[in-house]
Amino acid sequence: MNYLLTNDSDRAIQTFIDLVEIDQNTIEIHITLGNLFRSKGEVDRAIKIHQNLLARPNLTRKQRNMAVAELAEDFLKAGLHDRAEKLYREMAALQVDDLTAYKRLLDLYISEKSWYQACECAQILYDRGDRDAAIVLSQCHCEIAQLALVDGNKKLARINLEKALDINHNCVRAGLLLIELHLSNQNYTAARKLLQRLVKHNPEYMVLYIEPAKAIYLHGKESKVYQNFLQHQYEINPSNRLAIALLEHYANNNQIDKAREFLGHILKTSPSFDAFDFALRFLKSEPRQPGDTWDSLSDFLKSMQSKKIEYICANCGYGSHAIQW
Repeated sequence: MNYLLTNDSDRAIQTFIDLVEIDQNTIEIHITLGNLFRSKGEVDRAIKIHQNLLARPNLTRKQRNMAVAELAEDFLKAGLHDRAEKLYREMAALQVDDLTAYKRLLDLYISEKSWYQACECAQILYDRGDRDAAIVLSQCHCEIAQLALVDGNKKLARINLEKALDINHNCVRAGLLLIELHLSNQNYTAARKLLQRLVKHNPEYMVLYIEPAKAIYLHGKESKVYQNFLQHQYEINPSNRLAIALLEHYANNNQIDKAREFLGHILKTSPSFDAFDFALRFLKSEPRQPGDTWDSLSDFLKSMQSKKIEYICANCGYGSHAIQW
């Protein structure tokens, strides 16, 4: 205790190891002391204590598993991932708390972007009934598919994306990547079918469906269908991204009156910097348009100015557009 009070941790540890025999009553003391050093950032000392514990031959399988788990945490904290991985594999082999071992391995492989190994661990957890494993496993398959697409391996990408959707029907990422794959193969029918499924079951990701919808409908020269799609989705759940997509569509298809009218509506009801940017580009390309668009734009700028923070309290940091005495 005196060594600890004088911050002589090394001598304290050695004295503790020499004096305190490891038995059924002191194992938790060893583990707790090691954890204390680890929490203080003294990882090398934590490793020394936990390694000393593991060197004892009289540990039960459960006790050895506890010591292995703590030593693995020490190695992780020290950045020694290969050693931590080896210990977690040993934990899994002991089959005392193997689910925890696979969860730790999964986190480790994800942090290292080792997607095949991550898939292996997530698959084991999924097969063992872990509820959260389905989402993680589907995302791991998406990572592999994305790398395969970059390498031009469409077959491998498709296999992993289909696995992801089999495991998690609501995996929007897998659906979008598979649409991208279908489009690259000019399979517009499959792409459209999958898009409709995403829109129906996961409408909250609508902003991510705009570009795929544009590619699908405009390739088939279904400009009106694309326009109706945007209008319908905007009516259901208005968003800035849908509004800009609809404005761009009006402008690109020479529907100037509709673009001007809708732009005025957007600037008055839900102004945004994206709408402001579109308005500037629109007015540049259509300088002869009536002045109501300019009026809407002016109102938007005034509203932005009214929200601008001009004064900040030096004491508390409170900001205001008007002086607060």
